[in-house]
Amino acid sequence: MAGRGRPIARRHLRDIALGALALSALPRPLGAQPLPATVAAVVDHQRIMRDSKAGKSIQQQLETRRKLYLDQLAKEEQRLAEVGKELARQRGVLAADVFAQKRKEYEEAVQALQRASNERRRQLDEALTAANALVRQALKEIVDELAEARGFNLVLPASGVLLFSPKIDITDEVMARLDRKLPSVKLPETAN
Repeated sequence: MAGRGRPIARRHLRDIALGALALSALPRPLGAQPLPATVAAVVDHQRIMRDSKAGKSIQQQLETRRKLYLDQLAKEEQRLAEVGKELARQRGVLAADVFAQKRKEYEEAVQALQRASNERRRQLDEALTAANALVRQALKEIVDELAEARGFNLVLPASGVLLFSPKIDITDEVMARLDRKLPSVKLPETAN
């Protein structure tokens, strides 16, 4: 029996091969056009966000604002530390209910400072996101212009490509155009 199964398998393979050959000989459906040749370019988006004038402007403003917030936070932490020390000194002097009330107020002030710190961090993140969105929009417009002018029909981020020729890397040109179009970006104000 095993010997008879092999000729059947060969016959099926032959039938499949003939069918594939017949299908390849069929004409293409009307309206089907061959795909255009791929003309690709690569852009290092991360480098542009880091090294462009706009990107550096955003980072500088962000660091200035972060330092201001940290200084304010440090002063408030210092003030609360003094309040905590004073409260500890008064523990034996104050009545239990008065001490409990002052301790509760102190703990609420510490929690409020933590909430304020988290809110400032959120505000900084939102400001950074908004400023980066402006840079990304300008970057997209520049890449669109270059694609139109040079006929690119595929532009990929450098971070997503394992290997590419430096000849298709348009990062430097994109950054030069971005620096002219958007030399700085004002970090949006946040509520104080």
